[in-house]
Amino acid sequence: MRKSLFSLVLMIALLAAAFSPLPTAARAQDDEVTLKMGLLPILDVLPFYVAAQEGYFEAEGVNIELIPVSSALERDQLLLAGEIDGMLNDLVSTGIFNADETRIVVVAQARRAYEDSPQLRILAAPDSGITSPEDLVGVEIGISENSMIHYITQRILEQAGLSADDLEYRAEPNIPVRYQLLMEGQFQAVTLPDPLAQAAIEGGAILVADDTTLVDQQFSQSVLSFRKEIVDDHPEAVQGFLRAWMHAAEDINADPDAYRDLWIENTSVPESVRDTYVLPPFPTYTITGEDAWEDTVKWLVATDIVDNAAAYEDSVNPSFVQAMQMEAGMESMAATAEATEAAQ
Repeated sequence: MRKSLFSLVLMIALLAAAFSPLPTAARAQDDEVTLKMGLLPILDVLPFYVAAQEGYFEAEGVNIELIPVSSALERDQLLLAGEIDGMLNDLVSTGIFNADETRIVVVAQARRAYEDSPQLRILAAPDSGITSPEDLVGVEIGISENSMIHYITQRILEQAGLSADDLEYRAEPNIPVRYQLLMEGQFQAVTLPDPLAQAAIEGGAILVADDTTLVDQQFSQSVLSFRKEIVDDHPEAVQGFLRAWMHAAEDINADPDAYRDLWIENTSVPESVRDTYVLPPFPTYTITGEDAWEDTVKWLVATDIVDNAAAYEDSVNPSFVQAMQMEAGMESMAATAEATEAAQ
């Protein structure tokens, strides 16, 4: 029995080495690079701050600088200028970045919609009389144009039986302004992210639909991305970063309320939901699938946002997550072997 368990652990170790994006040498601290990460003040970035607070980056030998940004435009400009090395973004922005050449690479999923935890909600103004997706035919929906919100709004409503030809949009890129215009009735409908969407509902806005209908497809997700040069030249730093991130995500999932104050301190949280909003689970050790990627870039081409659909294999690198999955399996098997040996 001991021999077979040992053989199984050895096999997993060999598989982990095969999948690992790192050199076969031991994980060494990469002193050559400080990872500069551009962070929007949104819920999705909470694991960054938890990992920093708990010392997980330091424990992994990762030099990191967290750089707050005020908008996706600012974040993207900093990345193109080489002023940041990585970011939390989404599949739409990745597809735009990589339409002509591979500029950034997705290394892990950061957050996604779950059945009880939407990311994006389509809301109607309090006195609009709009209560269902069918009521939105011919109604201008406030969105940020050519964005993840634009894409997911269309996919939500198509899932509800509407067609792209039924939909009309009105661009308002500033999310707090969009929220305010909805509550004042100047927008009849908008799409907002949580927790701002939850605050709007508590203020009288009407929930029409949300991205929980897209859970199986995993179209609605945010991701962790790095400049291609960083992934190519400093894979050990990327791997260490992801270990720290996943450790932090597991902590949040285990006890979300323990990090409520840190969430409020570092992101934009409406005062009305600071104490009541239920922090969602964060996915761990997962990567964007090909189906979600292909649907996103197909939409980008169909809406004339880009001319070329970036290839999955160029834009998504699953090897970092695969290596951690193997490590987790190896550790689990080693623990089982040790427990079995102790019981004999």
